[in-house]
Amino acid sequence: MNSRRSRGGVIAFGIVVVLLGLLAVVCVAHPVGPARTFDKYEGKATTSAKGALSDVATVQLTAQTASKGRALGPYVDVVVSDAEEALSKTQGTFDSIQPPDDKADQLQSELDQILSDALDHVRDVRVAARRGELSSLDKTAEPLDDDAKKLQDFQDRHK
Repeated sequence: MNSRRSRGGVIAFGIVVVLLGLLAVVCVAHPVGPARTFDKYEGKATTSAKGALSDVATVQLTAQTASKGRALGPYVDVVVSDAEEALSKTQGTFDSIQPPDDKADQLQSELDQILSDALDHVRDVRVAARRGELSSLDKTAEPLDDDAKKLQDFQDRHK
């Protein structure tokens, strides 16, 4: 009975993560396209930061759940790997948009650094998960707290 309850919890968790991911994709506009003004570029940067924050939050939640023994290793690996891939694509897409002016260059540098740091920390979680270090995954994911704060602060400053 207890293993049945654990499997049910893992399945429910999986469904919630998938639904949150789908919601993020539907709610966040795609930033691809030219940005001829700073305001347009800033909007694309903010959209990219929103998408990245969703990926970071997914990894944080997954790491917390795994650390409590409520998620299986293969599942954690898939969720974190998918979030890492999505975050990498977000960064690549944003980097492909040419900044229209010097002010936008500074904005690009700022967000790109935040995205790079977050991607490094997500990779650390993925590696730890694949090594079977699930009980301490929440500790490995701690740097993502700072990344999430920086992404939220970036969005708040560039609304």
